[in-house]
Amino acid sequence: MAQDPYETLGIPKTATAEQIKKAYRKLAKKNHPDLNPGNAAAEARFKAASAANELLSDPERRARFDRGEIDAEGQPTERAFYRQYAEGEQAGRMQSQPST
Repeated sequence: MAQDPYETLGIPKTATAEQIKKAYRKLAKKNHPDLNPGNAAAEARFKAASAANELLSDPERRARFDRGEIDAEGQPTERAFYRQYAEGEQAGRMQSQPST
């Protein structure tokens, strides 16, 4: 599982678009593979920062991440929502039965 993109960039969840951009550029410059040839750890940090920036720089994807609809990799989460239970197999058991 990918690390939280806010932690990766070292910014708070309330960061502005400009703060996201600034944090990404700082990390990208420090860990770029061309500046760190053969350093696998720096390359991994660069890729993680790039993925975090890609997610957080898009306002719609950032909002979906913050709501928990997608994970740090941009994939839909497998959360159980009320509607799944209300309309599922067990829904009949939860409804009140008419009194006779």
